[in-house]
Amino acid sequence: MIFNEETRELLAMVREFVDKEVIPTVGEYEKTGEFPEKLLNMACDMGLNQLCIPAEYGGPGLTNVQAFAIAEEIARGDIGIGTTLIANALASYPVLIAGTDAQKKLWFDTMVEKKYAAFCLTEPNAGSDAGGVQTTAVEDGDDYIINGTKCFISNGPIAGIYTVLASTRKKAGIMGLSAFIVERDRPGVSIGKEEDKMGMRLSCTSEVIFDNVRVPKDHLLGKKNRGFKYIMETLDHSRAGVGAFGVGIGQRVVEEATKYAKQRKQFGQPVANFQAVEMMLADMEIQVQSARQMYLHAAELMDAGLPFTMEAAIAKTMGTDTGMKCAVDGVQVMGGYGYMKEYPMEKLMRDAKILQIYEGTNQIQRTVIAGQLKKKYTDGPAPKTAPAAMPERKAEPQKPVAAAVEAVKTAEAPKAQGKGLNILVCVKQVPDTTQIKIDPVKHTLIREGVPAIVNTFDTYALEVALRLKDQVGGKVTVISMGIPKAKEALRECIAAGADEAYLITDRAFGGSDTLATSKIISTAIKALEEKNDRAFDCILCGKQAIDGDTGQVGPEISQHLNRALVSYAVEASVQANGTIKCKRESDEGYDFFSVATPCVITVNKTPFDLRYPNFKSQRAARTAEIPELTSAEVVVAPEERGLAGSPTKVIKTYTPTHQKNGMKLEGLTGAEAADKLVGLLSDAKLL
Repeated sequence: MIFNEETRELLAMVREFVDKEVIPTVGEYEKTGEFPEKLLNMACDMGLNQLCIPAEYGGPGLTNVQAFAIAEEIARGDIGIGTTLIANALASYPVLIAGTDAQKKLWFDTMVEKKYAAFCLTEPNAGSDAGGVQTTAVEDGDDYIINGTKCFISNGPIAGIYTVLASTRKKAGIMGLSAFIVERDRPGVSIGKEEDKMGMRLSCTSEVIFDNVRVPKDHLLGKKNRGFKYIMETLDHSRAGVGAFGVGIGQRVVEEATKYAKQRKQFGQPVANFQAVEMMLADMEIQVQSARQMYLHAAELMDAGLPFTMEAAIAKTMGTDTGMKCAVDGVQVMGGYGYMKEYPMEKLMRDAKILQIYEGTNQIQRTVIAGQLKKKYTDGPAPKTAPAAMPERKAEPQKPVAAAVEAVKTAEAPKAQGKGLNILVCVKQVPDTTQIKIDPVKHTLIREGVPAIVNTFDTYALEVALRLKDQVGGKVTVISMGIPKAKEALRECIAAGADEAYLITDRAFGGSDTLATSKIISTAIKALEEKNDRAFDCILCGKQAIDGDTGQVGPEISQHLNRALVSYAVEASVQANGTIKCKRESDEGYDFFSVATPCVITVNKTPFDLRYPNFKSQRAARTAEIPELTSAEVVVAPEERGLAGSPTKVIKTYTPTHQKNGMKLEGLTGAEAADKLVGLLSDAKLL
C-alpha cells in the first residue's frame, strides 16, 4: 500500500516521538519499575490515546489504515506503551458498534477526560471460551446490578470507564451475555490483584472487581443478550491492530539486528557479511513487509465496508507470529549480547510473546480462519460461473479528514476578544543547518534546495507562549520574515498549537540585518494590532532569533514599540493580578521579575522543548491559510530595510542541540552520593 500525504505526515510525527522520547527512556522505566506517566501524558497530549474517536465526538477521525499504521509505530518503541494507548480502542469498539448517540457522547467525553478506558471480558474461567463468563447483571427496577471479577484487564487500574461483558440470562451461555458501560467511580468498582508480567511491563494489568455495582439501564449497549455478538465484532476490529503491534516489534528487531551485525566484527569482518546472518536478516525483512501488507489489507476492507473477519484473523496471526519469530532470530544474530538486558533485543523477545496470546490466541485465530474457509468453500462441484471480481481498492476515505479539520476549527477557535492573553511569537525560519550552504564569495546563504525549519531558540519561545495560553486561555499568533517557501516552517508552529501565522515577504526586505529586521517586524506588529483593534499583551522571541547570540531583536522591538522588556527568560506564568512572572537567568543563578502587560520577553533555552503536535493540530496546519504581509502593509523607509539598509553577511552557522544532559554517580555509598549531589546543585545555584 502507498500511503497518502496526510498519512505519511502523521506517521512521521509519531515516529519522531517514538525515536526521541520512547525508545531512549523505556528501558530505564522498566528497570526502575516506575509507571511511565510522564511519557504517557506526552502521548495523550498528541492524541495517541484517541485513535478510534470519531471527529464528531472530538477525536481525530482517523481511518483504520491510519490508526493501525500508527499502532505499528508506537509498538516499534514499546509494546507496553502501545497497549496502554491502544487498549482505549478495544474498549471503545463495543460502544461504536452498538452504542446510541447519547452513550457515545458519555463514553468519549469520559474517556477524553480520564484518558484511559478498559475492556472487561476475561475472567479466571472465561478467556477463549466467552461462554464461561460468571459475572452477572441482574435487573432491579431502572438499574442493573453487576457482580463478578474480571482478570488480566489492560488499563484496569488507570481506566476511568469500562466496557463490561456480563451474563443476563445465566443458563443461555453465550446467548445470554450483554455488554454494559460502567464508570470507574461507581460504588462497588475496585481494583484487585495487579499482575507482575514477563513482558509488556510498562502496561498495567489487573483484576477489576464489581461488587453490587448499580448502573442505569441506559448503560446497556445495544440489545439485551446480544453482547457476545458485539464482543466478537469488537475482536474482529482489534485483531488487525494487534497484528500491527507484532509488525512494529519485528520492524524494531530488523533495525537493531542489522545495525549490530554491521558493527560486530568476527574473523576480520562484520558479521553482516556472513551468508548465514544475511539470510536471517533477509527473512526477517520479508516476514515484516508481508505481515504489514496483511494488516493494512484488513484495515482497507474495514474502511471500505467490506467483510474482513478472516483477513483480520490472518493479520493478527501473521503479524504476531512474525514479531515473535523476528525477536528469536534477532537474539540469535546478536549472540550473547542479544541475551543481555543492556541491549534491547531480550526485552523485545519478552514483549513479543504476549501478542500471540491476548485478544484471542493464535490457535483460536486459526480456528476462526478455518471456519471462514469452510463457509467460503461449500460442498459440491465448483460453480461454472465466472468468479466474482475482486473488490476495487478504494483510496483512504477523505470524509473523516474533512470532518476532523472542521472539528478542529470549532474546538480550537480562539477565545472571545478580551479574554485570555493575546500573544505574539516572533519566529525566524532558517535553512536546515544540517544541509546549509554558504556562498564562499558573497557570504550569503544559498537557499535553493535547502528546506526551511524553525530556529531552535524560537521553538523555546513558542513553547512558553503555549504554556501561557494553557494557563489562562487566549490566542497565539506567529510572525516571521522570509520567502513564500517559509510558510512550511510556520506550519510547524501551527501544528504545535499556535492559532495563526503571518509571513512578511517582500523582495524589498531581503538581506536585512538585525536593526532592519527589528524595525520591519515592529512595524508589522503595529499594523496587525491596528487591523485587529487589539494590542498584543505579550511579544516573545528566542534569544538567538535572528542575530547570533547578541539577543538584540527583543530589546529593539521593545524600544520601537515602547514596551517593558524582560530578557533571557526561561519560564513565564501569569499571576493573579494579571502580571507575568518571569524566571530569568543571571550570573548568580536565577532572578524573578514580574512585568505588566503589554510587554516583550526574550526566551533563553528552557527546561522543556516544543511540544509534539497532535492529530488535530497537524491537520489544521496542513490547511491553514497564512496571510502574506508585503511592503504595502508594512511601510518602512528604504534606508531602514533590506540591502539598502545594512545587509547581513553569513560567516558560519550554529545549531543548538536537543541532547539531554545527565550525570551518573557510580562507586559511591548513599551518603557520599547525596553529598556529591548537594555540592553539584549548590555549584549550579539550585540550592
